[in-house]
Amino acid sequence: MKTRKLACIALIVSCSCLHGCASTRLPFPTRDMITTSEIPPADPALDHYVAWIPGDVAETATVARAMTHISLGRARDEAGRELCEGDRLIPGEVASVIGPIPTAAPDGTPVWYYRISQQPGVRGCSTATESQLFQAVQNNLPPWISIERAGAAYHALGLLQ
Repeated sequence: MKTRKLACIALIVSCSCLHGCASTRLPFPTRDMITTSEIPPADPALDHYVAWIPGDVAETATVARAMTHISLGRARDEAGRELCEGDRLIPGEVASVIGPIPTAAPDGTPVWYYRISQQPGVRGCSTATESQLFQAVQNNLPPWISIERAGAAYHALGLLQ
């Protein structure tokens, strides 16, 4: 009986220690920050989803990445419900990913920079134009994510559909 009681006490102490560790906020990695000029330039032939996740919102690069992908998924689902009778939007194939990288936003705020570059376009909806789809997705994204579509020159030359 004493052994069981000691085991319960040990378990309670262990769990309370874990809770304390889990609730301790990690500092933003300011010593690892890079300047925005060190971020590789975006390929103008691709669509880019650019996130500047506030450092006080996402404690780690993993959290920043997850928040971005969840936000993109929700925005695409909502755009599909709004414009495509519920059809799921399918973005282009991922061509490259940069980050999440600790840096400073133009206003000096610590942020995680994360860019997902994809082949141009969105599929899965025949009831809206591509411009309408991108605008609907953008309208459903948090303010720290923006969409940069493939360059107009590529559209004009017929290199993009």
